[in-house]
Amino acid sequence: MSSGALTLAVTSSTGVIGAAVGTVETSAGHGIEPSIVGLAEIEVATERQHAEELVPRLIDLLDEIGCAMKDVERFVVDVGPGRFTGLRVGLTTIRALAFALDRPVLGCTSLEILAASVPFECMPSDGLVTSVIDARRSEVFQQSFVGDRASSAAVVGPPEELAVAAAGLVVGDGVDRYADTYSAFSHRVGQHPSAVAMLRLSADRTAVRGTEVTPRYLREPDAVPNVTTRRDQASTAS
Repeated sequence: MSSGALTLAVTSSTGVIGAAVGTVETSAGHGIEPSIVGLAEIEVATERQHAEELVPRLIDLLDEIGCAMKDVERFVVDVGPGRFTGLRVGLTTIRALAFALDRPVLGCTSLEILAASVPFECMPSDGLVTSVIDARRSEVFQQSFVGDRASSAAVVGPPEELAVAAAGLVVGDGVDRYADTYSAFSHRVGQHPSAVAMLRLSADRTAVRGTEVTPRYLREPDAVPNVTTRRDQASTAS
């Protein structure tokens, strides 16, 4: 990316909607964190109000720094895995804005965002973090990272099966829900994907057209159309 781009980041794949905006300044020094100028952020805990909450919050956020949506030069969006409705709301909103404004979009997975959201002072010395997100249906999404690089594949399954592969510091709402299962690991309660972390992750990555950014589900949606039932009902009605 070009240094100095005003960037808007949105995460909505969990029960916490997060958004952050700022000018991301890349650093020439290897291993040095990028700086974010004019940073503003919001977080809203919501279970089922993602669609109602997101756009008004984005407008308020930009108002806070004296900018309008047209001033945003690049978007970053959480592509999941996570809650299907929230994930689709965030991705659809950002893709629509990017299309209307002809701006590029960068997608980041919820699991990498979550790992990058751990505060520096809480990070283990080896940088090893395992992200665990509640996937409902008595399952979790899980993946391990060293720094901002994945050290395992993203998987979904019962926590009692996946916990054996966890390593380092374990974070996420999946750990909060299945605390007993992950009790053998060092864990941080209440950690969720942070939009500020998304801005930092975006510093050295290339954005693309919004249509090229797609969701990462890892499994089928909780609610799917029952085509057979609908056909049977239509036949009966006729």
